[in-house]
Amino acid sequence: MDTDTLKQLVLNASHLHVFGYGSLLWKTDFKYDSKQVGFIKNYVRRFDLGNSTHRGTEKVPGRVAHIEESQGSKAWGVAFKISGKADIMKALSYLNNRECELGGYTTLVTEFHPREQPSQTITVLCYTATQNNKFYLGPTSYKNMAKQVVSARGKAGTNVEYVTKIADYVKFYIPEDQDEHLFELDYEIRFLVKQKRLSANNKLIEDHELHIQTLMEPVQAS
Repeated sequence: MDTDTLKQLVLNASHLHVFGYGSLLWKTDFKYDSKQVGFIKNYVRRFDLGNSTHRGTEKVPGRVAHIEESQGSKAWGVAFKISGKADIMKALSYLNNRECELGGYTTLVTEFHPREQPSQTITVLCYTATQNNKFYLGPTSYKNMAKQVVSARGKAGTNVEYVTKIADYVKFYIPEDQDEHLFELDYEIRFLVKQKRLSANNKLIEDHELHIQTLMEPVQAS
């Protein structure tokens, strides 16, 4: 969906819901009224998309989350409710730059199922990528992925921080989400960091309990 089409979609809308499943979970950076945990159907979270700005460079790209189609699956995350035309347009401008221009994502509209009332669906906007994306790295072993993640750093910080904070958020706030792909990658990253004794990243693991505390904000129902 291009930016102009997206703007037309929300032109007369009083509110907009944005679905976050990656770093938007813990680094939202736009104004929203409320948020609620839930899932979208027939998608799964993967880390096959490369990134050369926020969490990597062109020489050493990081791996970031995207969703891909998988019939019968669920991708868990959070729907953020944004109200008012001004705040909606401001959020879309920010997200278009963060996710599309710098991240290589595209947009799609789908139905979100709230955890408390899964039958009461909400239309959400979400950001994703396909195999046709120029940044697409493709799947590989968890060990290889972990090596790439541990080596990568971009303007926003380390790729280690990116993945482990997503895993922390999901474990703490969305225990229903038994995302083996995320947790297996998280395990291999932490194991490799400890093994290599990388001081900067060891600090992230040593401060794990403190790090969890920073995520302890209420998840509200809209």
